[in-house]
Amino acid sequence: MPKLKLITYGCQANDLDSERITGLLLREGFTLTEQEEEADLIVLNTCAIREKAEHKVYSRLGSFQALKRQRAGLKIGICGCVAQQEGQALLNRFPYLDFVVGPGQLTAIPTLLQAGAARGVATARAAGYSYPVDAPVQRRSGIRAWVSIMEGCDRFCTFCVVPFTRGRERSRPPQAIIEEIRELKRQGYREVTLLGQTVNSYGRKLTPPISFVELLRHIDQLVGDYMRVRFTSPHPSDVTDELAAAIAELPSLCEQIHLPVQSGSDRILHQMKRGYNREEYLEKVALLRAKAPDIAITTDIIVGFPGETEEDFQATLDLMQEVGFDGAFIFKYSPRPHTEAEGMPDQLSEEVKGRWLEHALRLLNQSSLERNRAYIGRTVEVLVNREDAKVDTVRHTGRTRQNKIVHFRGDEVVDGSMVQVAITEATPLYLQGEIVC
Repeated sequence: MPKLKLITYGCQANDLDSERITGLLLREGFTLTEQEEEADLIVLNTCAIREKAEHKVYSRLGSFQALKRQRAGLKIGICGCVAQQEGQALLNRFPYLDFVVGPGQLTAIPTLLQAGAARGVATARAAGYSYPVDAPVQRRSGIRAWVSIMEGCDRFCTFCVVPFTRGRERSRPPQAIIEEIRELKRQGYREVTLLGQTVNSYGRKLTPPISFVELLRHIDQLVGDYMRVRFTSPHPSDVTDELAAAIAELPSLCEQIHLPVQSGSDRILHQMKRGYNREEYLEKVALLRAKAPDIAITTDIIVGFPGETEEDFQATLDLMQEVGFDGAFIFKYSPRPHTEAEGMPDQLSEEVKGRWLEHALRLLNQSSLERNRAYIGRTVEVLVNREDAKVDTVRHTGRTRQNKIVHFRGDEVVDGSMVQVAITEATPLYLQGEIVC
């Protein structure tokens, strides 16, 4: 049987796409391997959000040239957002590359692999972007599952390539989502994460329209307290009283939200075309904490946006201190093809961006530690999942409803079970404790 080596870069949407790619190719008779040297097919599923991620793909792809010469019949393909962004240019740049497939055309892979098929490219542009409903999903976990509820984005933030790589906003019918989650519950999954580029704008283009909160309530009626439900990533402008109330009231919905802010400067937020200002973002945070006081809030932050000044950057640091984030992904700005910010004047130096990044990360480390220390002495519900294990000196690992990683000792427990853990120690990245029941 032919062997597949799959390499994934990027976000949860890419993880789910990789599970689709795996499902498609297992159906075609492939088996999985971790060893590149024994693979008959190597697929790189790529991310184009940041320049660094794209360069990693090119570097890895370059390393396969010699392997291709050594192994007769080896095929190499690129999928995902870099494939969508670059298309035919990748086949021109890498002569040993066999196919290029955008995220909306995953079901084309088996055809492109057929014997005698010419080198191929299947990169649907936004106007013709399809939803990969026909791709079976081979999930890597038996406990937590990604469920896509929408694809694409209509906002066109000036730094973001998503509308160009994943197309315009498209929502799945609610019935299809409910049935997928019903089947996951039947299979014993204990947690689902609903995925979308601006997930809380779900349903506006459907006929009839349905709100994101309505969908959450339908899911909650189905899964109750048996399954945990998360979602990512929402847009701050679409955080409503109804959404905050749902987080507080629905048994299945976890008290956790990833709420990208990107900058604390009104001037930079305007340049980014984010659609909100600093005060409005802080109002959303206050609303969420008023409705759900135990909520954990994480974020995305870009430092070194074109034209950003020391004053602008200080405004971001001040916002970080005011909010007290539980965690964050903080990145240096990198210009992305097709985006408005790519052509903006006053691009900052790598030295400035690197210095600001280090400063912001130090502040985040302090904030995360402070938030985690507040758990010491508390007993929390933990979903046991050894996939989260990073520390060898503890016996068990899982996550709280706030998505905090917990390492703990105690009697043998089963993956997928819910246990109560008394928290005794905290670091910026995880909690430690002892099982109590």
